[in-house]
Amino acid sequence: MVNFSVYSRYATDCTLVLFHNREEEPFVEIPFFKEFRLGNVFSMIIFDLDYENIEYGFRMDGPYEPEKGHWFDKSKILLDPYAKLIVGRDVWGQEPHWDSAYQYRARVVFDDFDWEDDLPLETPVNDLVVYEMHVRNFTCGAGSGVKHRGTFAGIVEKIPYLLELGVNCVELMPIHEFDEFENHRVSPVDGRQLYNLWGYSNVGFFAPKAAYASTGKYAMQVDELKNLVKQLHKNGIEVILDVVFNHTAEGNEQGPYISYRGIDNKTYYMLTPDGHYYNFSGCGNTLNCNNPNVRDMIAIWLLF
Repeated sequence: MVNFSVYSRYATDCTLVLFHNREEEPFVEIPFFKEFRLGNVFSMIIFDLDYENIEYGFRMDGPYEPEKGHWFDKSKILLDPYAKLIVGRDVWGQEPHWDSAYQYRARVVFDDFDWEDDLPLETPVNDLVVYEMHVRNFTCGAGSGVKHRGTFAGIVEKIPYLLELGVNCVELMPIHEFDEFENHRVSPVDGRQLYNLWGYSNVGFFAPKAAYASTGKYAMQVDELKNLVKQLHKNGIEVILDVVFNHTAEGNEQGPYISYRGIDNKTYYMLTPDGHYYNFSGCGNTLNCNNPNVRDMIAIWLLF
């Protein structure tokens, strides 16, 4: 039994789109009946679903009136903003199928990880020795000496090194799913492909980046991240996550439909009176944290 729910204040209709894992075409599309809408939330329970072997998205219908802030397009398949597991970009730097109707695919998490008795260490702030770390860069070089370079598992292999340095806290730069191909280009100096390395351009706040996991190709990035946190705690090392809630990877009016724009553009983004994106972030859009539903999403992330 799986409860699929999505919030949209301005959508008129919603359809659940289900795929078998890694299949290009959906095997079924199920409209949400009017009776399944509670206020501004479309919600539907599906029984007897083999949820470990499906991927899901949403089609949202409503007005297409950009000048009024509405960008609904039922032809787009949209990512769940609350998805905890996103697949489709499993290997760093591997070009996606650009013509795919649904590049970032949500899956339902099989939440059986054994945390044992793990809890935050609550080391006093004044006693923290913080190592700010980029997950990929920390171990991607051959000199790192780890088996799983550039991954959460690679950091686990380097825990003895961190302890040797006297570190008792790591601050991980963005680990949630983002698009390394955003603004990608070839270096005019040496011809190498240049990527968006840092990750400050969110695709899904709740989902660890698949390409940061040695097990990402098996959709096990959630458990690999949890194991990293658990092993760091076992060794007396706190974990801080760096996350930016001021914009997303959907950019400005020329940006892609991924999730928020097609689900409820007017709720999720700050817009000018004529429907354009306020760009206070310098990244094309600004998340509308004035809206209580967006604030709720942030608050849920902090509790998550």
